[in-house]
Amino acid sequence: MTAPHIHGRRRTLTASGAVDAQNAILTSNKNEDGATWIDIGRVLGKSDDRAAAYANTSAAIDLPTFLAACHEWGGRFADPLLALVGGRWADAGAVCTGDDKAALTLATLLPAIMAIEADGITEADELAPHEVLIRRVHSLTAVWLEMIAAERGAR
Repeated sequence: MTAPHIHGRRRTLTASGAVDAQNAILTSNKNEDGATWIDIGRVLGKSDDRAAAYANTSAAIDLPTFLAACHEWGGRFADPLLALVGGRWADAGAVCTGDDKAALTLATLLPAIMAIEADGITEADELAPHEVLIRRVHSLTAVWLEMIAAERGAR
């Protein structure tokens, strides 16, 4: 099969490359945190010798261990691994504003709305050509309002 949705344009992912990245990340986190293999094993829910083996051999970690590491280190652990498949870590509820620049979206829509409102009458047929941008602005402002509400609720 050569369909682009099955064989998309992406880098080749190898098991050895993923394990090498896992090894480097665990060793780096251990060194940066001044931790021991006992500490790393505790985070991973494994013994110290198993944790060391994950960082020094070709043993791939299992899913529960991966999730335990993500829980402890978040993007510090997950980003290099997810980058192998074009992904990145984002905390639950995070707003990735870099994906859709709000200011640019608003600035793009503003001149059209100003022209539409110039005669003091706004009609649906005038707005229709700008529907995609209007919906994008609506989505962005809804996220902002949810962020404000969540912040107020946390106080």
